[in-house]
Amino acid sequence: MWQTGYYRLRQFWRGWFATIDPAELQHALAYLPPPAQMRFQALPIDAQRHSLNVLQTLQQRSAVPDDLTDDLAAAALLHDIGKLAADEAGLRINLWVRGPLVLLEKVAPRWLERWASPEATQGWRYLLYVHLGHPTIGAQWATAWGCTPLTCWLIAHHQDKLTATPGNEAEQLLILLQWADSLN
Repeated sequence: MWQTGYYRLRQFWRGWFATIDPAELQHALAYLPPPAQMRFQALPIDAQRHSLNVLQTLQQRSAVPDDLTDDLAAAALLHDIGKLAADEAGLRINLWVRGPLVLLEKVAPRWLERWASPEATQGWRYLLYVHLGHPTIGAQWATAWGCTPLTCWLIAHHQDKLTATPGNEAEQLLILLQWADSLN
């Protein structure tokens, strides 16, 4: 529990002081189709920074086959894009909300699921729903924006816990994405 709290506190401070270099952003956007580029830039700066850090962590690891690099890069950038669904409802999963949501999910996951509502008019209850469902929401959007099926699968499953040894390349990439996400 303390480790989770320390990680979230560090993540909060990194997000509070987040900046993005324009050249870095342009490099990253090259992995995304134009509609996804626009949506990525709609993320709050701290969320963009987090995704860019995940991408950089993956790019520093050379074990990804060249033909899968673009799919993994796009998934790294868009893995949390579904959280924008809250913005569309006039809500925002920002730094002040994200930490308590994650801690609540660790401490009382059943409460979080019970309180969540798929109705955008339900305010904070919809925020809980988006927090829990953002992988599915993000994957659906990424599909509509023209991302590859593999990218969309990685987004949809980025919070899944694999219970067995990876059985295919997609699951191996998922483990890499989760690893990089956990470091950032």
